[in-house]
Amino acid sequence: MTDLIILDFDGTIFDTREAIQHAAKLTFTTLLPAYEIPYAKARRLMATGAGLPETFRALHPDPSTFDEEKWVSTYRFLYATHEEKFTRPFPGLRELLAGLHARGIRIAIVSNKAVPAIKAALARTELLEFVPEMLIIGDEIPGFKRKPDGASFAEVLVPRLKAVYGEGFEVEPGRVLMVGDTMADLKYARNIGARVCWCRFGQGDKEECELLKADYAVDSLAEVLEIAAKEWLPQPMECR
Repeated sequence: MTDLIILDFDGTIFDTREAIQHAAKLTFTTLLPAYEIPYAKARRLMATGAGLPETFRALHPDPSTFDEEKWVSTYRFLYATHEEKFTRPFPGLRELLAGLHARGIRIAIVSNKAVPAIKAALARTELLEFVPEMLIIGDEIPGFKRKPDGASFAEVLVPRLKAVYGEGFEVEPGRVLMVGDTMADLKYARNIGARVCWCRFGQGDKEECELLKADYAVDSLAEVLEIAAKEWLPQPMECR
């Protein structure tokens, strides 16, 4: 039985590939207009689940002049301005969230993305009701460390679980399932001692992810719900 399912965001529950690429291109056009983006390298970085600072630093022609705050803030402004045109939930997301909720399986989202962008997408698609806002963890949350670093599981997520479900709520890593699409997600699961479900339809590098031997591999979100339905007993609970 599982106490908790942790969902990644980009490439796992929402298709954000075009939104990310569009905002990244506009960021370079704004800050470094004469530079031609090395798209092959950018795609490889996206496939690893690298964070924004690491990605822009790696793509910048002169890392010694790279201003992390300026690049990240510019990207996030442009992403927030344009993402609605490109971002969409993967098929079956509503059914997955509703099905997990009906079975009493707690849901958290852990992403290297900034939390406001995640909440905005969930609110716009009327899916925010299924995930307590305190359990949406991402970049710039105090104490958060980007995946695959697993330190923030115990330092950030577990205290928030207790705040939502009560101090008596206990979660054992072995009863946690991480659902994600990149190496960062798979390694994060291993670092916290959780099982892992790899979403083959996402942005991750397939050959490298296959080498990490996930406990499950799926081609749709419907399959994640099937795994939950087979393994975990129903524990109905009220919407929070």
